[in-house]
Amino acid sequence: MHSSNFSSSNGSTEDLFRDSIDSCDNDITEKVSFLEKKVTELENDSLTNGDLKSKLKQENTQLVHRVHELEEMVKDQETTAEQALEEEARRHREAYSKLEREKSTEIELLHTRVQQLEEENTELRTTVTRLKSQTEKLDEERQRMSDRLEDTSLRLKDEMDLYKRMMDKLRQNRLEFQKEREATQELIEDLRKELEHLQMYKLDCERPGRGRSSSSGLGEFSARAREVELEHEIKRLKQENHKLRDQNDDLNGQILSLSLYEAKNLFATQTKAQSLAAEIDTASRDELMEALKEQEEINFRLRQYMDKIILAILDHNPSILEIKH
Repeated sequence: MHSSNFSSSNGSTEDLFRDSIDSCDNDITEKVSFLEKKVTELENDSLTNGDLKSKLKQENTQLVHRVHELEEMVKDQETTAEQALEEEARRHREAYSKLEREKSTEIELLHTRVQQLEEENTELRTTVTRLKSQTEKLDEERQRMSDRLEDTSLRLKDEMDLYKRMMDKLRQNRLEFQKEREATQELIEDLRKELEHLQMYKLDCERPGRGRSSSSGLGEFSARAREVELEHEIKRLKQENHKLRDQNDDLNGQILSLSLYEAKNLFATQTKAQSLAAEIDTASRDELMEALKEQEEINFRLRQYMDKIILAILDHNPSILEIKH
């Protein structure tokens, strides 16, 4: 039974193997056919690929040449760009160096200018302080000069007032002197007439044929004495009148010789000094000094002028200066 089972199993295995072989043969045949077909296709594809490969190879060669050309162009452009970049960098470096030099020079100049301005500022501060001190001193001196000029102007005004009063008194005395001289002249004329009357009386008494009584002799003696007295009085009055006339003429000459032009100059200079005194706030130091000097000169000349007049009056007619109550 066992053997029958084995044989039966062996028979089935062979069948299976046979079936398997048959199946494999069929598969192989199919695969061979497929492979033959595939080989045919591959051969066709190979021919096609050969042409394509040849074309691609040719294109590749062209592309390689083009790439080489482009690489050369890129190299040239890179070289040109590098040169341009280097040139631009060089120009930038030169411009930067120039700007740095100019900046350094400008900074140095500005530093020098700042130092100069600081020195000038220091000098200006010193100058301002000095000028302020000088201004204060000049203001004080201006005030002193103003006071002196004002005092001098007042004294000059007093002198001029005194001069005017003296001139008024002199003119008044001259008028009185003229009246006195005219009165003296009238007195002389009256005495001269009286003398002529006595002389006629004397001649009348001395005529021949007229007796001489004691009364007539006494009258003749009295007339003679009166005649002599009148002659002396007339002579004295004439001398005094002549002397007064000479004194008057001399005094007039002395006064005129003192020059009215000089007096006018004194008045004009005084007016100038007074005008400057009114503008003393705006006058300079030199103008103030000149005005003060002129004012003092005016006072001195005026005093000399008045002294000459007074001396001339004292020498010729001191009574003019007498105060009449």
